[in-house]
This record gives sequence, structure tokens and C-alpha cells, in this order.
Amino acid sequence: SDLPMRSQPFRNRVSESMISLPILVILASIIWMMPNIQNLALWGGWALVGVMTYFMMAWNTQYQLIRVRSRMNSLTFLFLFLIFPQLHLLGWHLFPACCLLGAYFLLFRTYGVYAPQGYFFHAFFLIGVGSIAFPPLLLLVPFLLFSSERHLRALTGKSAMAALLGLSLPYWILLPVFLFAREVLQPYISLWQLERLWQPMQFTHVPLSQWVGGGLVFLISIVSVVHFLRTAYNDKIRTRQYHYLLLLQVLPLTFLHFALPQFFATTLPLCLVTLVPFIGHYFALAKGRGMNAWFILWMLLFLLLGVANYFDLWTLLSNF
Repeated sequence: SDLPMRSQPFRNRVSESMISLPILVILASIIWMMPNIQNLALWGGWALVGVMTYFMMAWNTQYQLIRVRSRMNSLTFLFLFLIFPQLHLLGWHLFPACCLLGAYFLLFRTYGVYAPQGYFFHAFFLIGVGSIAFPPLLLLVPFLLFSSERHLRALTGKSAMAALLGLSLPYWILLPVFLFAREVLQPYISLWQLERLWQPMQFTHVPLSQWVGGGLVFLISIVSVVHFLRTAYNDKIRTRQYHYLLLLQVLPLTFLHFALPQFFATTLPLCLVTLVPFIGHYFALAKGRGMNAWFILWMLLFLLLGVANYFDLWTLLSNF
């Protein structure tokens, strides 16, 4: 923006400043480790989410997902992760989201590439690896293939074959282990028991924190998606196609998130990886007289959610 930094609204100062992310990283590090600084699982979770935040920044920069210089995507990603302490420990629940982020990064490379088979192979290899930890991730495969043809214009016979080979390779690698040392894979094989995955939805057992947290994330996501659809003509064609690909993946991910509430810690990171580009795009580019106040309101709402999550205020609320 041409305005001096001091005269810019708070929202623009946050979204366009290069020091916003380092400041958030420092604050997040302190808050993340507050429960127990000696907990190695917390350190591991922080390191992994830090790497994902860096990839989110590189993803935005390389593919120009926001048409102005902004780190709003990585800021939003780290901030939303921070307010859900149930996601903070290092565990398999973060693994599928890491794989999906890597797959998006590679698939975006296929736009306009003459021979994209290598990118397809590695992107769907990551999806296959992620599906070993969380089998429902395979539900995204037909949607990703459709978007690769419809939005990226990159799906050919060769690239489709490369995608299927990449997707199946992790299972071929695990086949000898399955045949000769099945007990090693037993914890993961249990995930494939469909009656466990698709057990009747016990919505009465879903904690209030999940309802409120998931509801807030999806509410701002809906607002952000509507804004993108209304203003997409301002973006380059390439940027639009990238967002359309992500938008299509929101359908299966939303279904998984609400159909499998017992896997909240796995499905929410998957949704964040897919929805954050829309939220970042919205807060960085939306115009209007009340946008600054609207941005601050959403910051306060999520901060209150974070406080309630950290201090378990939901138990007090549920007793009323």
C-alpha cells in the first residue's frame, strides 16, 4: 500500500508487515510450551507445526495466492493452530495434514507444465503415505484427480498413471512387512476396521469446545470463500484455478470433519491446510469501512476461544 505504515489500519499493518510473523512465532513458542517446557512431545509438535508454517509461507509466495505482499496465510495458520492445544502434541494426527500440504504444493506445480508426471507421482505418493495413518484421506483422491483435469489442465493418461502408482507405492512398500511382521503394523491395521471408523456418530459425546472451535473456523471460512467467489475476477487466472482446486477439496474434508468427530485432532488440521488460503486471502484483500473492526472482532473471538481451551473453561460452562 502507498499509505505510510502509521496511517494504515491495524489489519493492514498485521497482514502486510514482515515482522508480524516473527512476533507471532515468539509469542506462540512461549504459549505453546507453557503447559510443560520439558515435554518432548510438545517440542516435537511445535517443530512440526513450525515447518508447516514455513511451507505455508513458501506456498503463498511461490504461487502468489495473495496478490499483494502478505504473510497472512502463514499468520492465520499458526494462530489457528495455537488456539487449539489438543493439536499441540506431536502425534500421528498431524501427519495426514503434513502430507496434504506437501501434495498441494506439488500439484500446483503441474499448472502449465508440459510433462507433469513426476509431480503427480510424488503428490499422490504423499496422499498414499498420509492415508496409512488416516485411511479416510483416500476420499480426496477422486476430487484431486478431477481438479487436476478441470482446474490445472494437467491430467493426461501418463500423469493419471503416475498418480495411481504414487498412491499405491506406500502400500507395496508395506506389503512385505504386513506378510512377515504383521504385529508391527497392528496399530495401523486397526484403523482400517471400517466399523471403528464409521461407527454411529455420537454427537452427544462431542465436547462443547469442539462444537464452538469447529463452528468458528467454518463460519469465517464460509465468509472467506464467499468473498473469494465474489472478487475472484481481480486475481490472475492461475491463482483462481489454484483456489478452485482447494475449494473442491473442502467438500470431502467438511464431510469427514463432521462425520468423524472422534478424529477431530486429525480432521481439523486437514481442514486448516485447505481453508487457510481463503481466510488469508479474505483478511488481506477485503475492502470496506468496517473491515478493520471486523478483523479485530475475529481476533478477539479466537483469542477467547484459545483462553477457554487452555484453561478448560468449557467444564465450568457445561455445569451451568
